[in-house]
Amino acid sequence: MIEILQRIGLTRGESEVYITLLKTGNTSSGRLIKDSGVSRSKVYEVLERLKQKGLVTEMIKQNVKYFEVTNPTRIIDMLKIEQNDMNKKINEAKNLIPQLVKVQSAQREKQESKIYTGIEGWKTLYNEILETHKIGEEYLAFGISPEDLNNKQVQQFFRNFHLKRAEKKMRARLIMYDKTREIIKKYFSDIKYYQYRFLDTKFPTNINIHKDNVVTLVWGENPVAFLIQSKQVANKYKGYFEEMWRKARP
Repeated sequence: MIEILQRIGLTRGESEVYITLLKTGNTSSGRLIKDSGVSRSKVYEVLERLKQKGLVTEMIKQNVKYFEVTNPTRIIDMLKIEQNDMNKKINEAKNLIPQLVKVQSAQREKQESKIYTGIEGWKTLYNEILETHKIGEEYLAFGISPEDLNNKQVQQFFRNFHLKRAEKKMRARLIMYDKTREIIKKYFSDIKYYQYRFLDTKFPTNINIHKDNVVTLVWGENPVAFLIQSKQVANKYKGYFEEMWRKARP
């Protein structure tokens, strides 16, 4: 019985005192200490806990305290109260978890870098951009130089990407060097969900910003794309893009 009482939530001392009182009936603390084997220094603390749980009552006879167990069915009532308390705690925890996850995400912001080499590497990168796009997210870019954009392989690569992007209704805004106007008009003007603005500034290379990512493209015999995944870095680039967008001409 003591082992079962412990499994349902009583301590060893509480279980021993409870069983002793159950056997002896109305009992003084002196006899309880003797019969239960619980020390005098602990018995009153144990009795107090049992009274709070509704398992023991106390009465005074001729200035002497006597203790007695209540109906054993009170154990079920005690467990039902604990169950209700636990259900409340579970509901509170469910409401708290999204907040905890949010705090954890803020503290553990994912930051990493990747390198994609060659045309096949670029295809992998731009397919990932298309696959992870969600409605409402936008693709921003500082366009490449006229020299690179005149390259047929470059033209075809970006045209294929932007056609697929338009199919997904993924909106894009690009700031281009003013001297690329004719190339854009010739090869890209038929693509939807596209906005262009132009600056006299010639960008050293193509940079695009999507989600929490910043990609720097370096064209050449062996093209390389450098991806930085960082919300902090991406937000700074987005802020710079918006500033340049306001200065650029349609």
